[in-house]
Amino acid sequence: MSEAAPARPVLASPVPRGEIGVSGFYLTHFLAAVFPLTAGLLLYGWRAAAVVAGVIASAAIWAAIWRRIGPRGRMIHYPHALWFALLLALMLPAHLAQPPGNVWAIIAVAGLLLVILLWISGGLGGGHLHPVLATYLLLVICFGELLAPHRILNRSHLLTGDLFRTSLADARAINVPWIARRHSASDADDIEPAAERLTRYTSGHEIPQRKWLPLQAVLRDSLPPLEDFIVAGQPGAIGVSSVVAVIIGGLFLLYRGIIDYRIPLLSCIFAYLALLILPIPAVITEGPQWRWAAFRSSAIGWSVDVTFVNYEIMASPLIFTAFFLATAPTLRPMTRRGRTIYAIVFGILSAVLQLYVSVPVGPYVALLIASLLSPELDRWFKARPLI
Repeated sequence: MSEAAPARPVLASPVPRGEIGVSGFYLTHFLAAVFPLTAGLLLYGWRAAAVVAGVIASAAIWAAIWRRIGPRGRMIHYPHALWFALLLALMLPAHLAQPPGNVWAIIAVAGLLLVILLWISGGLGGGHLHPVLATYLLLVICFGELLAPHRILNRSHLLTGDLFRTSLADARAINVPWIARRHSASDADDIEPAAERLTRYTSGHEIPQRKWLPLQAVLRDSLPPLEDFIVAGQPGAIGVSSVVAVIIGGLFLLYRGIIDYRIPLLSCIFAYLALLILPIPAVITEGPQWRWAAFRSSAIGWSVDVTFVNYEIMASPLIFTAFFLATAPTLRPMTRRGRTIYAIVFGILSAVLQLYVSVPVGPYVALLIASLLSPELDRWFKARPLI
């Protein structure tokens, strides 16, 4: 009787292309972040550059100080801290670089909070709580509405325009793609973000101007064309406003073998499916009339439902989170099966929190919850020894 073949070992992480050390790991992430960063600089001008530079400078200064505090301080490495600072800056709005005012302090506080959380987690590879994620959520709790973006440069003033030299956008032009709008005398437009309108409607807090407000009317009259999210044109965080740029950066990480393709792929697929199925207000009258996918009124139809889900995916930071945060080695489980469940849980939670809590913040909270499951998933699906 022939001897059974040995079980095939499961690798704990994707194999990079060629030998790569810690410095190469962070250099590759910096190169991937160049794509969403470039899009952000074009859309928000020098104020976006000021926010990015301010957060990185603040983190570098505080890192130099906290590196001298106890054994944990020696675990803080500059490439690690600077990469996290850039990642955090991409999640912030460019209007924080305002004329003299208290909002400037948020930039300095962001760098300080990031370094403190790095110190607490023990620096490189410490803990299952992502310091960038925790810092951003703390900023949202502390500053709330101050982090809501409302301004974006006109296409005729890209890069060189001033974000605060604005005019109120014409409501009649909302259905005109940003790239095709007429030239304006002002540098930027003041627009209510589509993510806020979606949040009000799906959470049932929208107040109809008439007796009733169906989902079709929201998609037709209150939201911009989808290409304003895919290419550019809607106010958002510096690194999240162009889905194309985020995807290109993520594909670069995949090509270099730095991240596991299962996490962004499965998280987006299951978020999409959950958004199709979960109950949403089919119409708002005196209150929202919730409908599951199987019981939604025939007036909505699958075409409207799919369009709505496309807006939810594109208006949120889900894709950015899936590529640049959820794939962090300290967050994801070690085994392939563990990472599969982790990605599915993250995707479904993102859909739930986007619909009923907040489109701009939902994916970040979902990742925080999903990351807490990683230690348990590592226990359930232990990697087989190589020998």
